[in-house]
Amino acid sequence: MERDMSMQQSQESMGRVDPVWRLVRGQTLRLQAARNTRWLRLREGRLWVTAEGRLGGQIPEDWWLAAGQSLRLPAGTEVLAEGWSVASFEVLEEPAA
Repeated sequence: MERDMSMQQSQESMGRVDPVWRLVRGQTLRLQAARNTRWLRLREGRLWVTAEGRLGGQIPEDWWLAAGQSLRLPAGTEVLAEGWSVASFEVLEEPAA
C-alpha cells in the first residue's frame, strides 16, 4: 500500500529495490540533482515536471506525463514534479554501459 509522497519498497526480479513515489493533485516534490543519469517513469496518473537550470544545454521545458511514459534526467538535472491527479512514479538509475 502506498502513502502520499512516500516510498514503497518493491523488489524487482534482480533483487534491486526501487522507490515508488506517490503525489496527490497539487502536491509537489523536488528531485535533487544526481551524479548519474536517471529515468522518471510514471506508473499511474498524470504528472507535470519542470527542470531547474539547463537541461542538455537547452532552456528547460515543461513535460506532462501520462501513465506508462518516461522522462530521461541527465546527470546534474534537478526537477520539480507536481501531481495533476494522483500520480505514482519511480526514479530509476540508468544501467551502466
